[in-house]
Amino acid sequence: MIKWLYPLFTLAFLVQSASAEFTYIGRSAEGSLMGDAYTAVADDENTLFYNPAALSRHSGVSLQFVNVNFELPDVLDKNVKKMKFGLDGKFEDFPKTAEGITERVLGIPVFFQVGGTPTVKMQHFAFSLFANNKTSMVLENYTYPNLNIDYRFDRGFIMGYSHNLNGNYKSSSQLSIGASIKHVKRNGLKGRFDLFGTELLDIINNSSGYKEIRRSLGYTEGDGWGFDVGAEQVFRGASSVSVIGLSILDVGDTRFKKANASLREVQKQDMSVNLGASFSKNYHIFDTTFAVDYSNAIDPRSDFASKLKLGARLRLPMLSVYTGWNGGYVSYGVGLDFWLMHLKIGFYGVEAGSSFKEKESERIVFALTLLDMHFDL
Repeated sequence: MIKWLYPLFTLAFLVQSASAEFTYIGRSAEGSLMGDAYTAVADDENTLFYNPAALSRHSGVSLQFVNVNFELPDVLDKNVKKMKFGLDGKFEDFPKTAEGITERVLGIPVFFQVGGTPTVKMQHFAFSLFANNKTSMVLENYTYPNLNIDYRFDRGFIMGYSHNLNGNYKSSSQLSIGASIKHVKRNGLKGRFDLFGTELLDIINNSSGYKEIRRSLGYTEGDGWGFDVGAEQVFRGASSVSVIGLSILDVGDTRFKKANASLREVQKQDMSVNLGASFSKNYHIFDTTFAVDYSNAIDPRSDFASKLKLGARLRLPMLSVYTGWNGGYVSYGVGLDFWLMHLKIGFYGVEAGSSFKEKESERIVFALTLLDMHFDL
C-alpha cells in the first residue's frame, strides 16, 4: 500500500486546480492583505506589477535591496475572542495510510509560494528583478483520486516609466500615463493526473529522478517579453489623496518561446484589465487608506462578484494594520517597521474554484524587506 503514497509526495513539491484566481508575476504581500484592491494604491516595491502609472506619485530615490515573501496553506485554528491559536483539526493526528491521507486532504487546496523583487525607483522610473516560484495542488474525487496541478517558476526583470500629462506629485490634480516592459523566463507544469492510475505510476517507477518525472508529465520552459500600460488620475486635498487608476497588464497576453522544440507550449500569462480607486487621509500621527478594485475585468471564467476587491490600511508609527475582502473572502494582517527592516504577516483567502465562493484557498503570508531606503531629491 505504501507505493500509492509516491505520487502524492512526489508531486507535492511541484504543484491548483483550474481556478478563478489570477496569477500575478509579482504579488505584493501588502496588496494580498488588502484584498488585492491595489491598482490605485501600488506604493510599495511591487508598483510595476499593478500599475506603472502609479510611479507618478513617487518622488526621490527608493531602494529595496532585499524583498522576500512566503505564502503557505493556512493550517491554523484561530479563535480571536479567546486569543487562542492552534493547529486546525484537519491537520491534527495526521493519518499514515494512503486511504487516510486521501480522505483528509481531499478537496483542500495546497499552496506554496516564495518570491522576491529587489527594486530601484528613481523619480518616475523603476526597475525590478523578480523571481517567483508557485507550486499548488488539489486532490479531488475520493473514488478515483486525481491531482490538479499548476506549477510555475518565473524570473526576469521589469522596468517602467510614468509621464505626467497634467500636474505633478505636488499638484491638486495630476493625470499620468505609464508603461513597462518585462522579460520573463518561465518553467511550468499544468494538468490533471489520475493519482492511482497506471500512467502516473509508470512514469514515476521508470524515471531516474524528479527532473525526468517532470519532463514526462509535461514540464515546459521558455522565455518571452511582456508589456503593461496604465493611467491614473490623482486629486489632492489639504490632507487627503484620491486616486482613480486603470491598468492593462500583459497587453495581448505574454507568450513564451519554448527553450526546446520537443517541449510542450509554455502556459501564457493572460492579459488582465484592472480598475481601481482609493482614498487616503493623513492625520499626522497616523494615516488611513481605503481602496476598491474591479480586477481581471475581461476574464470570462470569473463571476462579477469574484472580481470585486475591497481593502483598507491603517499606518501608525512602526505598525500597520491591513484588512480586505477579495471576491468573497476576508484578509487581514499587520506590518512592523524597524528603520531599514519591514515585516508583514497575515492571512488571506482566494477563490480556488470556478465560481463565486465555490472553494476557498486559505493562506498565510510572510514578507520581509531589508535595506529599505529613500532619499529625497
